[in-house]
Amino acid sequence: MKITLDKILVGIDGSDHSKRALMEAVKLAKKFGSQVTVVNVFAPAPTPSAHEFSHRILEEAKTLLETEHIRYDLVAAVGTNPAKTITDMAKEGEFTLVVIGSRGVGAAHALVLGSVCNRISCDSPVNVLIVK
Repeated sequence: MKITLDKILVGIDGSDHSKRALMEAVKLAKKFGSQVTVVNVFAPAPTPSAHEFSHRILEEAKTLLETEHIRYDLVAAVGTNPAKTITDMAKEGEFTLVVIGSRGVGAAHALVLGSVCNRISCDSPVNVLIVK
């Protein structure tokens, strides 16, 4: 059986776990010749600070992807439910794998709202690689 990973979706939020997730996606992309789409989902804010933070996170990812010669797309998505945004993207974009960090910058909220990682792993229409 031949394994193919044509399109990898990586959710990042600036946390160390999401940076490690991106590194794992890069390793896989190099091995399988995959296209990587990096998404940062941020909540709508009354000031441009959230958008600027998202832009910085994606620019850091861009630098790594270009250095490693990986084909990529960058997406800054506005939404209040990162897990749903990512799982919807996985389905609509016909991705073959979602890569996410086991914890993000919103770990304190996970106790009340439920972990984004957990939601994605349960709801994703494709395989999910959770990176610690």
